[in-house]
Amino acid sequence: MHIRPYTTEDHQACLDILDENTPEYFVPGDRNDLAAFLALLPGPYFVGEAQGTVLACGGWALEPDGAAVLTWGMVRRALHRRGYGRELLRFRLDAIKADARAAVARLRTVQLVQGFFAKEGFHIVEVVPNGYGPGLDRVTMESRF
Repeated sequence: MHIRPYTTEDHQACLDILDENTPEYFVPGDRNDLAAFLALLPGPYFVGEAQGTVLACGGWALEPDGAAVLTWGMVRRALHRRGYGRELLRFRLDAIKADARAAVARLRTVQLVQGFFAKEGFHIVEVVPNGYGPGLDRVTMESRF
């Protein structure tokens, strides 16, 4: 997988990835939120592609408290558990470290994938039951550099 900066030509592919992962990992209303996010891009955002097809997307942005928050990271549903998510996560963490403004990486995810992030050194700092919708807890996790 080749990881490169997001362009507006990737907009539909990123929405398609979200759609493929809804409702297991996202709620239907997230589509509008992602579209608005992609229009504003508060920080670097990337896509991973192979042979001209976008396989994954995700980015990061600085929060007011100085933490780097991971934003809208996701992989095509049919490609889960093949290492693409891990590759994109590590790419984003390396970019945050190279930027050198944040000492903490933070993410908000669902309980279904918190184990993936725990294996990459993140620890849980807050859980909000049904925080994203019925059956989807909002899990906030952090990792220090």
